[in-house]
Amino acid sequence: MNLCYRTVWNLALGAHVAAAENVPAKRGGKASGSRRTATASATLALAALAAGGVAQAATFTAASEAELITAINDANASPDLSSTITVTKAITVTTTLPQIKANVTVNTGTFATTIGSATGASLDVQAGATYQGSAIQVGAAANTIGSVVAQGSGATLSVTNLNTGAGSATINVTGGGTISLGTNANLGGGNGAANGGVTDVVVSGTGSSLRSVGAGGYYHHAGTLEVSAGGFVGANTVQVGFRAGDVFTATVTGAGSVFGSINNNLSMGGSGTATVTVADGAKLTSGTNGTNTLFMASSATGVATLNIGAPVGSAPAAPGFVTAGKITSSAGQSTINFNHNASNYEFAVPIEEFVAVNQIGSGTTALTGANTYSGGTTITAGTLQLGNGGTTGSIAGNVVNNATLAINHSNAFGFAGAISGGGVLQQLGAGTTTLTGTNTYTGGTVVQAGRLLAGSAGAFVQNTAYTVNGGTLDLGTWDLTASSLSGTGGTVALNARTLTVDQAGDSTYAGAITGTGGVVKSGAGVLTLSGTNSYSGTTSVTQGTLRAGAVNTFSSKSATVVGNGATLDLAGRSQTLASVNNSGTVSLAGTTPGTTLTVTGAWVGNGGTLRLGTALGDSSSASDKLVLSGATAIASGTTNVQVTNLGGLGALTTGNGIEVISAINGATTTAQTTKNAFALAGGHVDAGAYEYRLYAADANGAGENWYLRSTVTAVPPVNAGGSGVVVPAYRAEVPLYAVLPEQFRQANLSMLGSLHIRMGDSGRPATNDAGPAISGQSYRQAWGRVISTDRTTSQTGTVSPTSEGRLTGFQAGTDLWADAHWRAGVYVGQLDGDMRVNGFASGLLNLGVGTNDLKNQYFGVYGTWKNDGGLYVDGVLQGGRHRYTASPTLGLASSGKGSSLLASIEVGQPFGIAAGWTIEPQLQLVHQRVSLDDTGIVGALIRQDSHDGWLVRAGVRVKGEIDTSAGLLQPYARLNLYYSGGGTDVARFTGPAGFADIATRTGGSSGELAVGASWQLSRSTSLYGELGQLWDMSGDARNSSGVNASVGVKVLW
Repeated sequence: MNLCYRTVWNLALGAHVAAAENVPAKRGGKASGSRRTATASATLALAALAAGGVAQAATFTAASEAELITAINDANASPDLSSTITVTKAITVTTTLPQIKANVTVNTGTFATTIGSATGASLDVQAGATYQGSAIQVGAAANTIGSVVAQGSGATLSVTNLNTGAGSATINVTGGGTISLGTNANLGGGNGAANGGVTDVVVSGTGSSLRSVGAGGYYHHAGTLEVSAGGFVGANTVQVGFRAGDVFTATVTGAGSVFGSINNNLSMGGSGTATVTVADGAKLTSGTNGTNTLFMASSATGVATLNIGAPVGSAPAAPGFVTAGKITSSAGQSTINFNHNASNYEFAVPIEEFVAVNQIGSGTTALTGANTYSGGTTITAGTLQLGNGGTTGSIAGNVVNNATLAINHSNAFGFAGAISGGGVLQQLGAGTTTLTGTNTYTGGTVVQAGRLLAGSAGAFVQNTAYTVNGGTLDLGTWDLTASSLSGTGGTVALNARTLTVDQAGDSTYAGAITGTGGVVKSGAGVLTLSGTNSYSGTTSVTQGTLRAGAVNTFSSKSATVVGNGATLDLAGRSQTLASVNNSGTVSLAGTTPGTTLTVTGAWVGNGGTLRLGTALGDSSSASDKLVLSGATAIASGTTNVQVTNLGGLGALTTGNGIEVISAINGATTTAQTTKNAFALAGGHVDAGAYEYRLYAADANGAGENWYLRSTVTAVPPVNAGGSGVVVPAYRAEVPLYAVLPEQFRQANLSMLGSLHIRMGDSGRPATNDAGPAISGQSYRQAWGRVISTDRTTSQTGTVSPTSEGRLTGFQAGTDLWADAHWRAGVYVGQLDGDMRVNGFASGLLNLGVGTNDLKNQYFGVYGTWKNDGGLYVDGVLQGGRHRYTASPTLGLASSGKGSSLLASIEVGQPFGIAAGWTIEPQLQLVHQRVSLDDTGIVGALIRQDSHDGWLVRAGVRVKGEIDTSAGLLQPYARLNLYYSGGGTDVARFTGPAGFADIATRTGGSSGELAVGASWQLSRSTSLYGELGQLWDMSGDARNSSGVNASVGVKVLW
């Protein structure tokens, strides 16, 4: 067999050797590794191979794009450890070259490579491959597209220059690839608007880099730059978006990612437009160790924007970092936007000249450099903080603050700029911050530490909110009006000025107010103070409420003035004041009694109110107390004392009563003179069954104290001798409720009446008519009557109530069944009216105490038996539904309800005494039960235990029958005696801890005289009526009346 061989270079021998032709050849564009026909013997070839080992390298040359493509393909396919392609001419790449893969090196020497075409051209260097030599130009011509890729670890482009031109260029360095330049990277068209080139660069991944290793620079005029995930882009000098017309945008993001200059300055947007965003731990650096200047716009056309975190309009992101000696701008528009979400991001680079700073993210930016920029400061979100707890960090000029501006210095710091907007100012540092500008921000001021001092009249914004949680808010030499004052601690230093809190809402301030100045509380809201206040100026409460949130929080050095409609509220916490001038309300009342207001100077009442909380009971009851102490503590004017019952059950007081106003150490209260400095609002206050009144001096008339007593001293008759007797002072409601059961019993009896009052008399049988018989019991009848009854009731008992009034209403019924001797039916009725009540109240007998408005509804069933001789037995069972409103004189009305059940049996027998005349003895027995529901009134729950009483009526009726042309007339007269058994109604007035029983006696006798008639109009229709009067005779419950009337109609069916 004939064998063919070729020569290859043996790396170990340093010489070419022969290899069998059937070994795969490495092909280049030209004769690199040229094939030869071997004529040497096989022995020679084998010997050579044995001596030199296996082939390890291949070389190729290329002088055109096509040869380069072939060489790359052959080199990629070679089994050798490495391959080298030598480019022998400048090449223009107009298409996509094959990827240059591992262990392949392309060396262009001094020849440039141009990449770009209308349809796109690319150079792609993969992991482990190298492209080295002279300059690479990408997208050099207008309307061409080119790209360069260095992808993967060890993918290297090492050239003198990397240039892009008027076309579109893309450069991607990822996965650890590198582009290493001997001099410059000139990207993005060079002359910007002149040729319109755009270059987009991506450097991403740990170890990925695009850098100049010499003294060159990175000049990126138009396009974009993305550095991420640990990538690096840098050069000795960096200029981006530098020329007029350039538009450049860079995003540097991720920990370990760096973009910047190495030895010289970094310039962005000199005359063009440059936007750089640094986020998520990435770094933008200028110069060695970040000590050089970062130049922003330097001409009138320059626009430079540095975003820390995220671009404007995007959600805040984690910030990146900037290291530079300073940031400056000499012209144009230069802006730094802090759009991040970090809770404490410190920015130490000084910012100078024509730079504007915007805080737009939700995070906190702490500026710690000595900043002198003049472009203005705007805060739209988050917090911009001057200083970070040390002695550095400042800005110059005005601030538009629509979020939070914070100052955090440990030293004295002055700020002369004007702060405007809707945001809040915070004082955070331990030092003193002096504001001297004219500020107009409306979001409020918060002091957390240190001292915030007003250094000018406009330093503290009027009519805005102030919060002091620590440190000191120092008014300096200026008055302040705040729309609210709140906070958990700290101090408000008034010095000699006045703090006015004019607030519509409620707030609490727990710190101290000091100085010789005063405090004014205006506005409808509630200001609660709970710190230890020591200011000595006047406290004026002109509107709303000034409330105590702790014991002795009000300044004991302050004279206090309470205006009309305003309230000074101790809220159950004892205080001491220098003096009080009260036209409004001073309230001591809390949830429990025992609060003390001590006044060491004058108490002047200008018709104002003193509100006290008292457990209204006996003389040992706890109570809030006004204490006037000292010879200058003189009560004058008039003060209305309003007492709120705090759990008192009501009881009889003994001795002096409950002390509510004390005068000690020489104080005076008019108790020994005019007795008019204090008066109880409403004249009395009620608890349980008792009413309490305010008395000057003790029970013996001595001293300057004032007391509440539920007793009065009854004055003895003239010439009777002896002293007055102390009697209880029951409240007006006591007689009203004590008389209720008897009032309902009398209404029930008025509705019941008797058989003849309810239905009238039966007529005579018809004689010449085909209609139903009028006499006998074989018919059914429907009937109804109108009732007007007058009652005067007088009872003995605890309060001896009497009542008088008239009830009016109706009663209507019908038989449901009837025969010759029996009839049975039902009725309904209603009686309403007002009853005037007198009784023992306020220590006075028979005092008019008010009215009871009664509403009674009834349902009854009846059954009547009657024999042929006229003897009858009538039985009734009646149920009542009762509603009432008790209205005490000058008091609050209260309502209640109840029910009743009544049973009656009545018998009668007529006897003839003359032609057409009879006399009819009658006897009636009635039992009734009244049950009233429990009712609550102010200070008491009322429970009624009503007596279940029997009543007996014995009477006689004389009746005649007279025929008239208009029908049968049956006139009558009757005389009755009533007797009810004795018993006791008990009304229990219950407080939270006890009760008082009010006993009212029942039972007595009365007489009654009445006249009436029945008039038979036709065989089926009759009219009937009666007039009568009741008079009392004896007993504990005496009932009488004026004229009582009843008129009815009856129809047979």
